Amino acid sequence: MTILKITLEDEQAVSLKNLLKNVAYIKKIEEESVVSENGVFDKMSSLERIKQILEDAKGKDLFKDIKDPSEWQREIRKEWDRDF
Repeated sequence: MTILKITLEDEQAVSLKNLLKNVAYIKKIEEESVVSENGVFDKMSSLERIKQILEDAKGKDLFKDIKDPSEWQREIRKEWDRDF
C-alpha cells in the first residue's frame, strides 16, 4: 500500500476530494488541518470552519439568556442604525 500526502489551497481541496472519492482503488481519504499561529484553521474550507465552530459550540448554551429572539434582533438592528 502507498500513502500520498498532498498540500493544496482550500478552494481546490473540496474538488480534489470529490474527484478522489470516485476512484475505485482509493481506500481512504484523510484530511489534516493546519492551525496557524493565531489559532485559525488555515486548511479548512469555509463550510468546514462553520461546521467546526457549530460543533465546538454544542452544549454550551450560548444564547440561553435570550428570551425573545425577534426582539433581540430588533435591538441589534437599532445599534446598526445609529449615527456615530
